[in-house]
Amino acid sequence: MDENTPIENKLVSSSIQNAQIKTEGFHFDIRKHLVEYDDVVNTQREYIYKERRKILEGANLRANILDMVKDELKNIVASHLASDHGDGWNTDALLADVATIFPLPKELNASAVSQMKPREIEEKLSALAEAFYEQREKEIGAENMRMVERLIMLRVIDSLWIEHLTNMEEMRQQAGWATLQQMKAVDAYKIEGYKQFQNLLEAIQHDVVHTIYHVGLVRKEAPKPPPSPMAQVASAARRDTAARPAGKRKVGRNEPCPCGSGKKYKHCCGR
Repeated sequence: MDENTPIENKLVSSSIQNAQIKTEGFHFDIRKHLVEYDDVVNTQREYIYKERRKILEGANLRANILDMVKDELKNIVASHLASDHGDGWNTDALLADVATIFPLPKELNASAVSQMKPREIEEKLSALAEAFYEQREKEIGAENMRMVERLIMLRVIDSLWIEHLTNMEEMRQQAGWATLQQMKAVDAYKIEGYKQFQNLLEAIQHDVVHTIYHVGLVRKEAPKPPPSPMAQVASAARRDTAARPAGKRKVGRNEPCPCGSGKKYKHCCGR
């Protein structure tokens, strides 16, 4: 058959039609999955942006940060004290981790901690954390402390959120491999995305807690604005007057030249 002869066989026409339907369905699924992928990140973005708005609108973060500190201390105690008493305890590592958050008093050493129960240790550390927090607030002032809290929260959230978005994009590109495990790529992305977001929240808490006790505010004076053009001219005139020898009068440009040429000063020595 030549190229201009139409193919009218029903078998060929139906095969082409079925191929077209499958292709359109394939592209529809791709668009649908893209929307579902975006929905996962958008939900997380709404939560993060909501928290940022609270900070920017001046919400009091003191109670939230102290709760973060207590949760972090609880996690540290649980990770180093495997049992209810004695066996498997690593008190030295426990105190070393807590010391990275705030300084500990000398009397709270490994020997003293080993005589306490995990719940007592947790309550003792929480009380010390709150007392030290109040001490820092008195040192730098309540208003400055609120400013420090906002700056730290914004900096930590923004930096970790950017890193989180990068990780989510990498997961999105790798989600297709989940089909080898008989799982939809979108479902695998949602599951891993939830885990990543929980890791993000934990990282925010960790960084805020390990920063809040170690920073302060340093106020610098604003640089002086440059003088106006008129002020510069006046200053130059004062310098010129001060540099002129005493007893000598400045010759005007239209006055006779002091050299005795009979010409105006501007056409003679004043050129």
